[in-house]
Amino acid sequence: MIKIFRKIRQKLLSENKFSKYLIYAMGEIVLVVIGILIALSLNNWNEERKDQNKLVNVYRLIDNDIKNDIEDLQRIVDFYSEKKSVFEKVVNDSISPNLLDKGLSRLLNIHPHIVLNKKGVSQLKELQINDTLAFFLDDIYEWMDTRMLSLENSISAEMLDHEKYLRDHYEWYPEWRTNTIAQDLSNKELHDYFLSDPTYRNRVTFIYALIKRYTGMLNALIRGLTEFQEQVDEIIKEADDKIL
Repeated sequence: MIKIFRKIRQKLLSENKFSKYLIYAMGEIVLVVIGILIALSLNNWNEERKDQNKLVNVYRLIDNDIKNDIEDLQRIVDFYSEKKSVFEKVVNDSISPNLLDKGLSRLLNIHPHIVLNKKGVSQLKELQINDTLAFFLDDIYEWMDTRMLSLENSISAEMLDHEKYLRDHYEWYPEWRTNTIAQDLSNKELHDYFLSDPTYRNRVTFIYALIKRYTGMLNALIRGLTEFQEQVDEIIKEADDKIL
């Protein structure tokens, strides 16, 4: 192509057709400019496509992160739901020996924790995406990382404090710590503490109030994360449809 243009220029010059040569030269410049613009457009399109693919892959990661977080949050809600009736009997001063078989002595012994999956949201933040979905995703994970985990840590600290109290005040602590506690197992002093000691009831009442706030928060987060996941799924679906 370059050789053809060169021959045309040489012919026009040799024939002393300067005005035609000038028009031709300008036309050639226009073609070169158009070619450059097309190349830049293609390059920009390729870069935009790469950026879009990267964004969709981040949303795929977020989709999986949200799914795992919802499952973990629901697991904790279910854990406390199973203990709810025993908690409320203690709070309402309706304790009976049969509750020992239902985990009365373990109400303040185990507290499940969640480890948030924030890799996808962190990568989205690095891309500096400023749309509404990106903003709210970052906001809800920041909120979980501070408010939710702070309340979770408070519950853990109260439970640990109770265990230290048992360790420091009761000889039966090792038995409680290592054995199954039921109506027909363990000694009377141990039973009496969980069945009738006001210290235990007061601690359960206080911690159960924290747990109710905590599980209420988890249920709200599950609903919010589910809505966000639906929006993320829609973005992924639209991207997949374009590929097809």
